[in-house]
Parts: sequence; C-alpha cells; structure tokens
Amino acid sequence: MKAIIVDDEKHVREGLLLLADWSRFGIKTIMEAVDGNEAVKLITEHRPEIIFTDMRMPKRDGISLLKWIHSSDISSKTIVVSGYDDFEYMRNAICYKSFDYILKPIDPEILNETLERAVTEWNQQTYPGKPQQNDCGEKNVIQQIEEFLLESYNKDINLQEIADRFYLSREYISRKFKQEYQATITDFITNIRMEKAKELLQNPKLKIYEIAFQVGYQDEKYFSKVFKKTAGISPNEYRSSLI
Repeated sequence: MKAIIVDDEKHVREGLLLLADWSRFGIKTIMEAVDGNEAVKLITEHRPEIIFTDMRMPKRDGISLLKWIHSSDISSKTIVVSGYDDFEYMRNAICYKSFDYILKPIDPEILNETLERAVTEWNQQTYPGKPQQNDCGEKNVIQQIEEFLLESYNKDINLQEIADRFYLSREYISRKFKQEYQATITDFITNIRMEKAKELLQNPKLKIYEIAFQVGYQDEKYFSKVFKKTAGISPNEYRSSLI
C-alpha cells in the first residue's frame, strides 16, 4: 500500500512519518507534498490508498484538494489533519467524504487507530473476497475473527497471525474483541478448547493425551493444569463424574 502526506509544514510531515506505524498496516511507500498542486500530481501518478492532508496550505488548499479527490475516480481514504477546530473545515471534510478529521498536535494513538480503520475499510471495499469483508463494519469483522477461532481453536494460533489475516493491528483486535466478548482472545480460545475437551472426555476410549492433542495442546500435563484451573477438577475427575 501507498500513502501521501500533504502539508506545507515540514515538521508536521516528519511527525506523521515518525508517529504512524506504517509497516504494521502494510504501507510500504509514503510520499510527501507541500501543497495541493503537488499532491494532485503525485496522487494522479501513484494513486495512494491513504491520503493525509492539511487544510491551510499555499497555492491549493486542503478544501480544493478534497473537492478534486471527491470529483475524481480516486478511491483513496482521505484523513484531514488540521490545527484548526473550525466548523467550515469540518463541514467541507464531511461534504467531500473525507474518512476522518484529526486535530494537531497529533495524538499517536488516535493517529494509528484512525489509520488502521482507514486501511481496514479500504481493504473491505476493494477486496470483497477477503476474509475481513463485511458490509456491517467493525463489529462483523470481530465476529468473523470469532468464527475463525471457533474453526481453528486446535491450532497454534497467535495474535499476530490473526492480525495479518484480518488486516488489523494486534492492539486493535485485542481491545475490540474484549469490548465485544468481555474476554481476551487467549481466554476465548482456552474456553473453546475446554468445552471441546469436556465433550471428548465423554468418550472413555480416548486417552487424556489424545484429547489434549485434539484440542490444541502438545503437553498433556499443561492441558490438565489448564483444565483444572478452568473446570475446578482434573480431566480424569471430570470423566469420573460423568459415570
């Protein structure tokens, strides 16, 4: 992916370059423009997926640039970065369909969360066949992650793998997943594994180590420890209670 930063102030461009976690969101090329005219040339030539733009600039300002982007066939996500909490700027940003509006001085957390949402939405609109595609937005992306976990609970899943698969950051997934399910992803996977283990324990022919392996644990002792912590009794005790 490519991005462009449009701002006449060099220190602002440098700040965005430094504060945004570009690589985490798959953005490998970041261009810079000092005004709207230069931005139009670069955007036309390179068609970046993400555009950061200031509002007050010489020659061609941010409003004019937003208007041009809106009237063109550019599918980029535009994020306005301005030092002015001005209603007229906000109105124009909304009118010309900018993705979001960030105030200076830039808060790194807000910047990266906004960038993440922009990248996610661009991916959803551009690649309808990808796993993260869902017209209902962020909530359904989290629900798709739940479905993935339900299907893959017995594999060695880590948060980075989930982040890569759904084009989201680890921090964002962790936060949103906990908000939605009141549990961390680790706890959620553990609960799925334990419920499946309880089902398998009903089959007296299965050894404990076989059950451990089937639900994603290579170490029988560790599986038993986790099971007891969750269920309050050991796997063997649980099996005995079923008789």
